[in-house]
Amino acid sequence: MRNIINYIYRFLSDGMPLVLIAVPLYIFLRGLYIIGSSEHRLKDRIQPDREIIMLGFYIFLVMLYAQTFIFNSGANQIRLIPFGVIISQLSEMNLTQITFREFIFNILGNVGVFVPIGIFVPVLFKKDIRGTAIMGAFVSLCIETGQIPIDRTTDVDDIILNTSGAVIGYGIYYIFSRKKSCR
Repeated sequence: MRNIINYIYRFLSDGMPLVLIAVPLYIFLRGLYIIGSSEHRLKDRIQPDREIIMLGFYIFLVMLYAQTFIFNSGANQIRLIPFGVIISQLSEMNLTQITFREFIFNILGNVGVFVPIGIFVPVLFKKDIRGTAIMGAFVSLCIETGQIPIDRTTDVDDIILNTSGAVIGYGIYYIFSRKKSCR
């Protein structure tokens, strides 16, 4: 549990300097967009709740960018065999406690980091589960291919796990949206 808390803390603290630069830029550009909109479109476009959710999604994406591109791990590998790393970690798991933690961290980290995408996408873009899964896979594919020229590992398992996280996030969204509509 302590490792998960440390990871979340590192995720938040590593991305915060970039967020402090990116958020004012976002607000400025969003303001220009709103000012440039025609009045009749302006009434349809500005919804304070949606604007706050969009800002939250933007902050999440900036932090995801910081975590996946700015801080290099020093490993430059391309892994194209689906479930290769997962099977390898499972076969080595009985060797040490550290391997088990690494396995859980790999699975939960890659799934968990994309759960917010599965929540934000249907709220902001009115996508169904298929559209949300496609968006999650697309964002993950962009991250993984963007890591090829830098010292990061590119792994097809990450795309599979990230997409699963987006689908789980959609499930959470779906459950809460159904409970809200039942009231």
